[in-house]
Amino acid sequence: MFRRICILFLVGLLPSLVQAQTLRIAVASNFAVPLQKLIGHYRETYPCAPGISVSIGSTGKLYAQIRQGAPFDLFFAADAERPKRLVEAGLTLGTEEIYTVGRLALWHPKSSRPSELTTRLQGSARIAMANPKLAPYGLAAQQTRSALGWQQRASAQLVTLENVGQTWASVASGNANTGFVALSQVRQQDLPDNTFTLVPETLHDPITQAAVILQSTSQPEDAKLFLAFVQSVSGHTTP
Repeated sequence: MFRRICILFLVGLLPSLVQAQTLRIAVASNFAVPLQKLIGHYRETYPCAPGISVSIGSTGKLYAQIRQGAPFDLFFAADAERPKRLVEAGLTLGTEEIYTVGRLALWHPKSSRPSELTTRLQGSARIAMANPKLAPYGLAAQQTRSALGWQQRASAQLVTLENVGQTWASVASGNANTGFVALSQVRQQDLPDNTFTLVPETLHDPITQAAVILQSTSQPEDAKLFLAFVQSVSGHTTP
């Protein structure tokens, strides 16, 4: 039935479809995998929707690219501050829209014995985290370390990476034995509860994540439809 409707729809709009463009989405690393899954559901719901391309990176880097004129239609950030700045700069259609609230976790795959967060950090030889200047999860990790009064041992090494995706990869590869990652990444892999520690929200600022439709979009209606779909499915819950 959907296929028949699509064929009729496409025949009627054939002239305009010659110039049809792909919906271009910039997304923060922590939400990349959930977004890909949502795109799959979106295609099932709207089989006639245009193609979607995804660019993944740190929120800070993607924000800088957008300010420099990068051709994106939608921006899913890992914070609400940078989308707000884009709104204030007049670079969006409408205001920023919250789509989820993130949680920070400390991933320690090779150390599964019960331990407090501070003890876990003190016992880590190589700790990975995202750059706090570029990635909201990196900022949350920095605030957590400060709130705990964590002092880096001389024998320990702190590895700062561009985004939380690279942080995850560093721990997964064994380059770091512990890392501050997004809870969404842990859940996607269905990891045992004893291999990660959920960071209390009281130790850092809320990781409120917002999205914006960019003024430069050539497909405002498609962008609005996709954003509304993501919000309806995610329900503003923790990823």
